Amino acid sequence: MLLPETTPPPEVLSALPIFPLPNVVLLPGMMLPLNVFEPRYLELVDHVLSGGQHIGVPLLRPGYEENYEGRPPVEQIFGVGRLLAHHRFPDGRRFIRLEGLGRVRLSRELEPRRSFREVEAIALPEQELRDLQSLEILRAQLERVACLCPDDGEMIEGLLALSDARVLSYAVSALLPSIELMVGAPIVTKSRCAQVETLQESLAAESTDARIRFLVARTGEVIAGLSQSNLRTCQLLN
Repeated sequence: MLLPETTPPPEVLSALPIFPLPNVVLLPGMMLPLNVFEPRYLELVDHVLSGGQHIGVPLLRPGYEENYEGRPPVEQIFGVGRLLAHHRFPDGRRFIRLEGLGRVRLSRELEPRRSFREVEAIALPEQELRDLQSLEILRAQLERVACLCPDDGEMIEGLLALSDARVLSYAVSALLPSIELMVGAPIVTKSRCAQVETLQESLAAESTDARIRFLVARTGEVIAGLSQSNLRTCQLLN
C-alpha cells in the first residue's frame, strides 16, 4: 500500500470481492469511475456498501471472452480500491468511484458462495527507492518529453514536483500510455491493448526500483519516437 494505514484489514483481504475488467489497471492513487449494471456486480456493490468498502480490480488475462460469465483467469497482482462514491439510478444501475489504495497479490480464489468472485489476497508494501541514479535519469527524460510535447508540459511539471518516488512512479505509469499512443505504439498486443500491458507491467514490478528502471526504458523509447516524429514534421514544413 502507498500508505500503510490504508491497508485493508485481514478480514477484508481474506475474502476480497473482485471486479475483473478486460482493459483497466487500477493503480495506487488512481480514481476509477465505474458504471455497474451486471447483476453479479450490483450484488458486489451492495455487499461492499454493507461493510469493508474495498474492491479488488484485477486485469483479465487474454482469452477471457470464452468464459467471461464464469471465472476466467486474472492477473495475480492487481490494485485494490476503496469505495468513495455511490449513486443508484432509477433503472437499477449504479455509478461508483474507487480510490486506488495499493497493490495486492492473489493467494487463492475462494469457492463460490455469492454471484461475484472473492479471493484471498496479500497486501504488497511499497518499498522506498534505493536506485537514486535511475530516478534522476527518469526525471531528466520527463523534462525532455515536456520539451517535445509542449501541450503536456504543465502536467509533466506537476509530476516532477512529486517528492515521493513511489507516488511519482505510479503517476508516470498513468501518463505514459497516452504518450505512447502519440508516437504510434501498437494498439493491440497479446489480444489486449498495448497500453494496458504497460500499466500492468508497471503495477507488477517487484519493487519501486524495478518500476523506475522499467519506466526509464519505456520513456527512452517514447523520446526516440517523439524525436523522429518532430524531425519528420520539420522536413515536411521545409
